Amino acid sequence: MNSNYNDIIDVVLTLVDDEEIRSDIAVSGSIVPYLVANKESLEHHTDFYILVKNKKMDLIRSKIRKLTKEYEFDFVTDSKKYSNEDYGFKVKYQGTTIGFFPYSIIDNNLTIKTYSINKEKDSIALKKKKIPNVRKSSVIRLINFQKKQIRIMTPEFVLADKETREKEPGNPTDETMYLLDKICDESVLKVVRKSVSEEDVKITTKDLNNNNYILIAILAALVILLVVVAYICFKK
Repeated sequence: MNSNYNDIIDVVLTLVDDEEIRSDIAVSGSIVPYLVANKESLEHHTDFYILVKNKKMDLIRSKIRKLTKEYEFDFVTDSKKYSNEDYGFKVKYQGTTIGFFPYSIIDNNLTIKTYSINKEKDSIALKKKKIPNVRKSSVIRLINFQKKQIRIMTPEFVLADKETREKEPGNPTDETMYLLDKICDESVLKVVRKSVSEEDVKITTKDLNNNNYILIAILAALVILLVVVAYICFKK
């Protein structure tokens, strides 16, 4: 499959050009080592995603919706449509799917929320991953890339995270793993690996139709209310 490196770089640079949000996002996934090494990737990255500060999700969502009017961004799915909590959203740009997922670091605990939709079973899986005993500096770093400052999840975190999902489809190629290993600080990697190995993952599955039923019920109630109000006004 053709490389989507240039498309990803377009997205990253577009986001960091916005002063209002650049400090609220962190680039993650298999693109990270190429950004750090300033090296063009020849592979197709299937797991490119942006972590967003939890309290800034609505701002980022609004910004991306505005970008859809100027660029070829298309909303694919949004967890808020199917759940009462915000587990992020996904957009597509030039054939590349980009996930925007909320994160927080509180009391040295890194929490990341993601989701996946199973259309065959009409369900959504909400995943909350909590990684203990992490310092912010060991998982988030500021780098210079093409004269821009970009916040990224550290190579040490990306590598440790990939190692726990080694057998999953879409895992980085040998070249990407080699590059990650080459640029990682061994002392930082050792600490991050230990924290990632102790992560606590909770997955909640919900029926996609549940929220549709609730919405339909609310709309029906509103229609009935309007009919009653109209009837009362007409009688007067």
